Amino acid sequence: MNNFIYIFVFLFISNLSFANEVEILSDIPGNGLKIEEHYKVTVNYRGFLENGIEFDSSFKRNQPFVFQIGLRQVIPGWEIGLKNIRVGGKRKIKIPPNLAYGTKGVGELIPPNSTLIFEIEIINATPPGYKKVFPYQLLNKKKDGFKIIDIRTLEEREETGTIKGSLQMTAFDNKGNFNSEFVKFFEKKIKPKDHVIFVSKKGDISSILANGFVEQLNQNNIFHLKGGILDLKKNNFIFQEFKN
Repeated sequence: MNNFIYIFVFLFISNLSFANEVEILSDIPGNGLKIEEHYKVTVNYRGFLENGIEFDSSFKRNQPFVFQIGLRQVIPGWEIGLKNIRVGGKRKIKIPPNLAYGTKGVGELIPPNSTLIFEIEIINATPPGYKKVFPYQLLNKKKDGFKIIDIRTLEEREETGTIKGSLQMTAFDNKGNFNSEFVKFFEKKIKPKDHVIFVSKKGDISSILANGFVEQLNQNNIFHLKGGILDLKKNNFIFQEFKN
């Protein structure tokens, strides 16, 4: 598991506050599975410069493209432009340079500062291997023997308190750097057949960690708390005081 620390180098997707900068030119709804965070998506696509020149096409290669949502495997404009699309859907999107290849471009194919247009067809999608636990389910899961690991920072745990009986180990620091000691902690505290729930402040970081454990370490019994500690607070969950 030593190589595990490297999978988190680029996992923190920036806030999608640029959503209004990606223009949807046409949208044919699909009736299949709705694409959500960390889904593995299979698509066919064509990419054009604004002048209409086609610079890439999976159709011409006869090879669909597969990527996982939320892991920066594609340009940010794709992440934003494909939001809420369903399998079978087709969408034409216009992406500004800052959400595409920026000032560098791509060799001779895409000049610097290029606005790009993509026609994308969703062929298939597979949900991530980890599972969600909703706030109302947490106490029952705990009674069933699920292990809860609070992966927040020390400051975050001090602010709200912790879940009684939870294990506590920071997975990422305030700058998003992965704590290399986390895997050692996990191996020491968790048995192979244990069901584990990762808990973070908002639920986004715990889903990233859960996805990493499933994809990179082939863990099968990994869950994350949807909405995190903040949603527990909204549901008037009673926390215990954090003691360092």
